[in-house]
Amino acid sequence: MSKIEVDQVDPQSGTTLTLGTSGDTVSIPSGVTIANSGTATGFGLTLTYTKGTATGDNSTTDFTISSGRAVDDVLVYVNGFLLTPTTDYTISGTTLSFATAPASSAEIVFRYLPLTSNGTYTNQTETGDNTTTNFTINSGRTVEDVIVTVNGVTLVPATDYTISGTTLAFTTAPTTSAEISIRYLRLN
Repeated sequence: MSKIEVDQVDPQSGTTLTLGTSGDTVSIPSGVTIANSGTATGFGLTLTYTKGTATGDNSTTDFTISSGRAVDDVLVYVNGFLLTPTTDYTISGTTLSFATAPASSAEIVFRYLPLTSNGTYTNQTETGDNTTTNFTINSGRTVEDVIVTVNGVTLVPATDYTISGTTLAFTTAPTTSAEISIRYLRLN
């Protein structure tokens, strides 16, 4: 196995830089930033998803989670229902605090979204009124890069809602006082 180490690669304009061939593994160490002023094709980063689990006891509200996390990059499920960040839980350091203690024997799952040096996750909340079907969202989004829940139930993209421009349109208006959560996944 050969190993080549370089500090910088600067191909001439109009040329192609190829790292490895089909079936090879190209490793990029943690902390390395990939600058891209043009378009990268055929190149992908491997993102790592991890999870943690816990069990509710009807009194504990604080749980220890992985360090370096914020409310928008952790998906929290209790008995299969996706919770709304800041409304249903907060994070400070390595402590995730529920607004209400999960019930006895409740299955709690923490899904850690991948972190890199670029981009952020964000969240938007709305409230249903039994008539409104259209909600304004951030621009540049598609049904593939948002997670929408109503009262903790995850909706099916393109079936339960569509996105056109800055409008998220529900097929059926969420009921009065329904808690709507729109989770924006990272675009880069």
